[in-house]
Amino acid sequence: MNSLIRALSFITKFSSSLVLIVLYCNIPTQAKDHSQKDTKNILFIAGDTKHRHGFHEYKAGSILLADALKKSGLPVQTKVHWYGWPEDETIFNDVDACIIYADGGGEFGEKYAFLDRKVKAGMGIMFMHYGVHPTKEVAEKYYHKWIGGYYDDALSVNPSWVADIQTKEGHPVSRGVKELTAYDEFYWNLNFPTNCQHCYPLATATPTENNMIRYGSSKFWNKLAEEKLGTPQALLWCSDPKKGARGAGFVGGHYHRNWALDNYRKLILNTIAWVARMNVPHGGIPSQKVTKA
Repeated sequence: MNSLIRALSFITKFSSSLVLIVLYCNIPTQAKDHSQKDTKNILFIAGDTKHRHGFHEYKAGSILLADALKKSGLPVQTKVHWYGWPEDETIFNDVDACIIYADGGGEFGEKYAFLDRKVKAGMGIMFMHYGVHPTKEVAEKYYHKWIGGYYDDALSVNPSWVADIQTKEGHPVSRGVKELTAYDEFYWNLNFPTNCQHCYPLATATPTENNMIRYGSSKFWNKLAEEKLGTPQALLWCSDPKKGARGAGFVGGHYHRNWALDNYRKLILNTIAWVARMNVPHGGIPSQKVTKA
């Protein structure tokens, strides 16, 4: 009997130890899997440009933003592809948000249908500066449902002016963003859908005759836009459905030097993270100071 008790006691202790060992061995694996699942993947597609140095620096701007995200300490991985559509489309695998910073909306032709499939599958999408200005056909077919608004040749204008930017109070993209004034080629009077209940501005500013520096291309200046002087205009906006992919558009990014403005940079980093459905920290996405952009 005593032998049986000792044997049972040994088995019980051994079983307990084995359970602890199994649990202990599983902890790192579970933590690793959880970490991988939480990590967001962001792809930048940077276009080429015909502008002179310091303007439309899509590649340099994308690398700068991608590097800031990578060094933020947050669970995010970034890739930058430049100049045209990627030959290897596996680069889109597991991408949570695609940021397109390019002339003419990227001028992707039939590949917008590829992007549409990705967006329908949950990939967030954001267009910056000239990226919000595709062809009318592409805009009406995709942009209204992806991001809400776009630059319309019949309505929109492209002046350069000094904007006192007001972010949407209480929204994650505004976290840590303080007073923000910037000089840029800020388009306005964009084409927004009238029936989108989940589309709204994320940052606005009011163009006036007093803060206008350049009126932009004469081929775009029009009476409809002129009548909007003195009224708040969306510089950054979004499509924010309860389910599915988020989208955003930003009209700034013409002058590369603006990425050296801490609050300007933070606003866009916050927006990129939000489009990827990351949790934006209370103080916003941290980044190192840019001393020369």
